[in-house]
Amino acid sequence: MEIAGVLFLAAGYGRRDEPLTLIRPKALLPFGDTSVLGMLARQIHSVCPRRIRINASRCPEALLNEITVIWQEEMCEVYFEERPLGASATLARHADLMDTGTWMIVNTDMIIEDFNALGLLEHHRKTGSTWTALTGNFPPDGNYSPLLIDEDMIFGCSGEQMTHYWGVSLMEPTVPATAARIQASGGMFSELASSISADSGTLTACMGDGRWLDMGRIDMLRRNILSGGSYIHPTACISSDVSLSGLWNIGKGCILGSGTFLRDSVMLDGSSLETGTLEKSILPWFCSSQDGEFV
Repeated sequence: MEIAGVLFLAAGYGRRDEPLTLIRPKALLPFGDTSVLGMLARQIHSVCPRRIRINASRCPEALLNEITVIWQEEMCEVYFEERPLGASATLARHADLMDTGTWMIVNTDMIIEDFNALGLLEHHRKTGSTWTALTGNFPPDGNYSPLLIDEDMIFGCSGEQMTHYWGVSLMEPTVPATAARIQASGGMFSELASSISADSGTLTACMGDGRWLDMGRIDMLRRNILSGGSYIHPTACISSDVSLSGLWNIGKGCILGSGTFLRDSVMLDGSSLETGTLEKSILPWFCSSQDGEFV
């Protein structure tokens, strides 16, 4: 099984994760031994896309480098957006590109544990859907808008059952073509979904297993990063008398000075803990801390 391509949506401003995302996009936040984008790329590799595109408004080269770890460079390209267009307008901009067959559209502000991309594709092909959206149960924390579906798992027209969109869709060329025709803007599940449904398209929800983690909310970001397990990048410089406790994620080029203590914390690439303690915190990219204070 293969698909025409994958479009990663990474051009948002990332305001919910500020100040971290003032330096790098949230798609490059760490998860285990990779990044959010890197983990999604690993999971999606099974559907054998022929082409990869990522839209970006910040750090396009860094985002491109992250996906070329998984796919050959000639398959991958970045589409730069000076300002984020919104999902529907982005689809409209890519309508000609996506005229080649089935495309997977992937948000880059979440992690889906145990994401079965191949299973989603099989479901899409079996149902003959125009648009398949991966959904699941609502997370225990947060206030999210529901995607309403009916008893046949159809969305876009009517329905009373509330599900949570997990940020992944499979689309046939009709969807971006419609977005271009109606000059859709904003989110995908209002004007665009209604138009597809009115044109007799089949919009199907597929319930996912596992757990969905929001990597776009600063108040739960540390916990969700550390759910990927403890990790130390090989280039990190850690003194022999450093104390590590609980869970940790220590990024590329990080420095932990003599006698420092780190517990249940994240150190983003290039950061340093010079003295003292970092506990239940995130040390931003390329920042230094002394006794818990940023310097």
